Amino acid sequence: MYLSKNNGFTLIELLFVIVLLGVVTGLAVLSMGISDAEREMEEEAKRLHALIKLVREESIIQAKEIAMEVNKEKYSFLEYKEKKWIPLKNKIFKARSINEKLELRVETEAALKIFEQKKEELLRIYFLSSGEQTPFEMRINIKDKPQNYYRLMGRFNGELILKYINEHENH
Repeated sequence: MYLSKNNGFTLIELLFVIVLLGVVTGLAVLSMGISDAEREMEEEAKRLHALIKLVREESIIQAKEIAMEVNKEKYSFLEYKEKKWIPLKNKIFKARSINEKLELRVETEAALKIFEQKKEELLRIYFLSSGEQTPFEMRINIKDKPQNYYRLMGRFNGELILKYINEHENH
């Protein structure tokens, strides 16, 4: 009888190599993934975008004048009622703090507010029941990575634009 040698790989050997490649690839992808600070920056930018869209709609539907009060550490929403500004009672529009890893800069037509000097300095962005709003530009970035940031722009007519900017890719 003629006995032949098997020169191929067994199914077990092939499966082992495939699993090993999968594990190595998975670890490589995880190590190259985004950091916690980058994830926080993205979440905060998307949260601000959604809240501003929602508060603008609330202002129009409820025929209320609403303001967003911002400083470098927090933001909150107020309504104009009985000739004074009071916090909105809706839980969605509760006051929120900015993560200490992040930096928030706000610019309006009236003035540039970087909030670097005074903790108490506040800026208001107004949302009118007519659908108009204070034109503004917000920049949300990680404190030690200012070249990567989200820019949130609000126009007078209520248009809202959120864009991720990576200055390294633009050069």
